[in-house]
Amino acid sequence: MKKLIVKSMVAILFCFIVMSQSIFVSAKNTKAEYTMKERKIEYTDDDGKVRGVISYQYPEFKGTSKSIKTINSKLRKECTIYFQSESAKNFDEYVQIAIADNNFYDKEEQYFFQTSSTLTYNKNDIVSISMNEKWYAGGVYNQANYGFNYNLKTGKKLGINDVIVGNAKEKILNAAKKYCETDTNAYNIIKNTKVEDYKFYFSKGQVYICYDSYELGRGAGWDIFSVTGKYK
Repeated sequence: MKKLIVKSMVAILFCFIVMSQSIFVSAKNTKAEYTMKERKIEYTDDDGKVRGVISYQYPEFKGTSKSIKTINSKLRKECTIYFQSESAKNFDEYVQIAIADNNFYDKEEQYFFQTSSTLTYNKNDIVSISMNEKWYAGGVYNQANYGFNYNLKTGKKLGINDVIVGNAKEKILNAAKKYCETDTNAYNIIKNTKVEDYKFYFSKGQVYICYDSYELGRGAGWDIFSVTGKYK
């Protein structure tokens, strides 16, 4: 009888350990649920053909906590700022004139000011949202990349020092030196950027430092290079 009781207790203990491990693994790989929102304005010519588009994507996270509501509010505000920006106003003017004067290179040409959004990291209440902004209005194509990075549990916006272990500035400059090669002007611009001003997003094991078209004095091309990151 004692052996039976001992075996039963061992079985219960084993079952509890297995259940605990399962719960732990599940929690470790938790992903935040969200829906991707998009606001869009289309400009059509007299034939009803779309000749210009302004659009902006952003995620809306599911949840009722104060931190989730705060983050969602900030992301919606960024969308509003985007449509009220000088770039959006200029784009509106350029498209209106191009349509009125039929000032397109050909009948298929379309102007655009569009920002797409991708969650490049989503694990354990830590998220990184990669934003890809594209501009074309009959001239040179321009692009900008940046990120919104948050702890969904606390509502805190993550800075570069939160996602790189050790001396973030030093590691960024080491990576920049390899990336820029002999372009000392571009390297010095990166070097003179304040730590809090680095634009970035991250994915599994990598942090991507971003510079817009023209920002490093290299023409319309945009620049992205990576540093080993904290989040795996």
